[in-house]
Amino acid sequence: MYFYKSSSIKPSLRNRFRLFALPSSERLGRETAYLLGTDLSLVDVGSFADGETTVQVQDGVRGKEVFVVCSTASSTAMVELLLTISAMRRGSAKRICAVIPYYGYSRQDRRTWKNREPIAAADVARLLEEMGADSVICVDLHNPLLRGFFSPSTPVDHLAPGPVAAAYFYEGLFGEGEKGEDAPPEQITVVAAHENQVFRANGFRNALRKLSGSDDVRVALISHQKALNVHGKSTAATLVGDVEGRKCIIASPQVNTGGTMRSAIEMVDKCGASEVYAWATHGVLHLPENDAPEKIQDMDCLKYLLISNSVAIDRDLPPKIRKLSIAPLLAESISRALSQGSIRSLLNVKTSAKSDK
Repeated sequence: MYFYKSSSIKPSLRNRFRLFALPSSERLGRETAYLLGTDLSLVDVGSFADGETTVQVQDGVRGKEVFVVCSTASSTAMVELLLTISAMRRGSAKRICAVIPYYGYSRQDRRTWKNREPIAAADVARLLEEMGADSVICVDLHNPLLRGFFSPSTPVDHLAPGPVAAAYFYEGLFGEGEKGEDAPPEQITVVAAHENQVFRANGFRNALRKLSGSDDVRVALISHQKALNVHGKSTAATLVGDVEGRKCIIASPQVNTGGTMRSAIEMVDKCGASEVYAWATHGVLHLPENDAPEKIQDMDCLKYLLISNSVAIDRDLPPKIRKLSIAPLLAESISRALSQGSIRSLLNVKTSAKSDK
């Protein structure tokens, strides 16, 4: 991996911590534990006959630094995380870190001008703090400013896996060793699916430039006219930037119904892109009634969509939807948190990182 530096945590730190994974992230938790050279600690999560959630922590946490991996893609997962943190706080854990690959309710980050509604993203932050979380590790928040919903006493580390995805596309598009020295460099444009996502596209572009050594990696964006309402639909969209005759990668924080992503793919294709790819950190496609995967598969102009495994999907996905594991990213972050290392510098991709594969 381009960013994974250590094979396991130091032996001196191994007895200081416990790693748990709740049902919504059990597979991702196992991968993370394997990379850390440890085993998952035991926690039983179930429900009573009336539907109430029950949590029993089987391994001792007294005096330990505890990491709980749980994506809150459903209200059930949210309650499981809150009750688990409460149980560990009552079990005298030294410190509790909530590792949240997918932060549910993150899109409800403001009140609209015409509705009476909560700011759910802030309310979730308050719940986590009240239950006893000492720190939080999140992956690609819908809006990085959500970290401000937590109090100064609860540090939040925000992991951006864009450079990891950039490395994946670099291997596929630039094809190391497959092209002759005289072959012209690939012309790539990273397209922000929304004007609010330009910072993601810029980070993705910078990683591709460092990995490839090519300056001909550009950024474009799709500008939407949209009311400040999470349920609103775009009335118009305009592509700003150069995509004609270029290979384009559409960058977005998540894909759920797929409407915005499909519109972006069609627009970029109609504007003359030679090939169209897409990257979405969170594939919120876990519900069986969600037909977005099939609609994406039917798009002839799309080569493939890459998503991470931040949200567990217990069904087969079509060939055009590929998965990238973020377990090494979480493992390295936990390792650095234990040793008081820098997490911010985790994804500083350098050209020389090619040798770390």
